[in-house]
Amino acid sequence: MSDGREKKPVIVAVDFSPDSEAALLWACGYAELMAAPLLILHVVHDPAYAPGFYRKDETDWSRLMSEIAKEMFEEFLDGMRSRHAGVAVLSSPNKLQVIGLPASRIVEMAEKKNAGHIVMGSRGRTGLPHILLGSVAERVVQTARQPVTVIKVSEVNEKS
Repeated sequence: MSDGREKKPVIVAVDFSPDSEAALLWACGYAELMAAPLLILHVVHDPAYAPGFYRKDETDWSRLMSEIAKEMFEEFLDGMRSRHAGVAVLSSPNKLQVIGLPASRIVEMAEKKNAGHIVMGSRGRTGLPHILLGSVAERVVQTARQPVTVIKVSEVNEKS
């Protein structure tokens, strides 16, 4: 039964890492349970600790990083759809790609889109095993007004 109010979206931030894949799956289920729209967000950022992330071959050096990121975003979602065919929301997801520093842009987009919840992976692209909570996730938890759920891939899944 609807109370006439529009549901606030669930925003899930993805960086194509295993933790962000797990976060996306969790967010799909949560959004469905809450009957809320889902927005999949990718923040394009080429950090000093992982330069060239968006440059996979020699031809990529002459292309805009945002164009390559868009292709990677689509490949990530295509892979998710093929591996998780039963997840209906993945068939035509709402998605958004922005450029900037990930933590601040995630929080900014959550505010701008009037999100009710933020979901993200516990570790990002670096996947450093000694980091329990990645710096981006930690910063989002500290600064977001919305509830934030941080999803971690189990070590069993990481090794397979």
